[in-house]
Amino acid sequence: MKFIIKESQYLLFIEQFDPEDEKLYPSSKPTKAQQKNREEYGYEGGIKNEPTDVSWEGFYNPKDKHTILSILQFGSAFIPFAGPFISAGIGLYDAKTYYDEGDKTNAGIVGVLSMLPFLGKIPVVKQVTQKIGTKGMSLLMGKLSKGGANLTKAELEIANVIKNYTPQIQEELSKMGPKLKGVVKELDLYKANYIKKYGENEYNTLITKYLYDGIDKNTFIKTLKNVKDVNIRIKPILGGGQDHRVYQIISNPNQILKVEIRPGQVEQWYNTFKKNPDFFPKIFRKTKVKGQDGKLLDAVILEKLNTKPFMDLWGKLESSLHKSQRLLPHNEQTVNLEYMLKRLKTYPHLNKKWSNLIKTIKSESPELSGKVDEFDKIINRWYEITPNPDIRKFNLGYDENDILKVLDI
Repeated sequence: MKFIIKESQYLLFIEQFDPEDEKLYPSSKPTKAQQKNREEYGYEGGIKNEPTDVSWEGFYNPKDKHTILSILQFGSAFIPFAGPFISAGIGLYDAKTYYDEGDKTNAGIVGVLSMLPFLGKIPVVKQVTQKIGTKGMSLLMGKLSKGGANLTKAELEIANVIKNYTPQIQEELSKMGPKLKGVVKELDLYKANYIKKYGENEYNTLITKYLYDGIDKNTFIKTLKNVKDVNIRIKPILGGGQDHRVYQIISNPNQILKVEIRPGQVEQWYNTFKKNPDFFPKIFRKTKVKGQDGKLLDAVILEKLNTKPFMDLWGKLESSLHKSQRLLPHNEQTVNLEYMLKRLKTYPHLNKKWSNLIKTIKSESPELSGKVDEFDKIINRWYEITPNPDIRKFNLGYDENDILKVLDI
């Protein structure tokens, strides 16, 4: 296999010239990518204001021209797959700019090193490259192509691993190239929306499964294409109940996504919410999400309520309830506030206890009188809507106008 590097790169390794001697090596106007690198990095490729002459025992010296040259030769071997690698990778601004400007050599080198974090079958390579990610790999290549000066400790470790594991890396990337070449069109069309919806980590997981035969080509393309409501990005679960899960929408901190666990569960509460906008969170719209088994489930975008102030109020009511029961016989004590409120209409003595608790808390903390009365009205209306309201501290919160509302029936 022939290795190709540019003459300008070779001269950098042989001469390591000073910026003032640049006139000795006439060059054309820099490309956009080269100009970007010069603005963000020192002339020799180091980060501005970063300590120079950095090296650590156990890693190769960045002035070892043969080592750097071998890494560049290794990257150049994959120039035919520069396009597919760039389509598959993340954060490859420099590689894409090189490629668009016709500089296939630098595009291939930057692109191939940015694929190294996907090499799951070579644990040591994946481990060290994931420390700086695909974007960091792109920046590392920029430094190496300019002579390898001012590498950080993490970058030195990666360069050393690349040198030591070149045959294994070459074998894995040789398998990846043809697979990616077969899905370049789909990657260019759908990758951005998939990442926008689910994030880079999920995309990395998906493409790694494809590259290592965890899923076939058709499944990969279908998954990549099947993105509903691309602008609805969700964070990890906020909470939930027996029939739903609640997620925070990344693109709007004032909205949440309430997703049914099994088909048909949204319909059990959707119309009730819609008919009582002053009692339940505001509904923005319905949408669809894919469940773990691949089935489409209903979900609803709702306004996000501020639950913390109400949970604080609940805590004060709970504390007052326990304090008022200290001298009562054990059989006359109420288990907790939730138990009492869920049975107000079933047991008259609990309703009386609730009335007494309201008087006590308002006497102890007059500043809470308005909030307590508001909560009491919510409870009465809750029972009008359903005979078995799910009254819990997690199911209430205040809207943007500081009005108490209910999150679940």
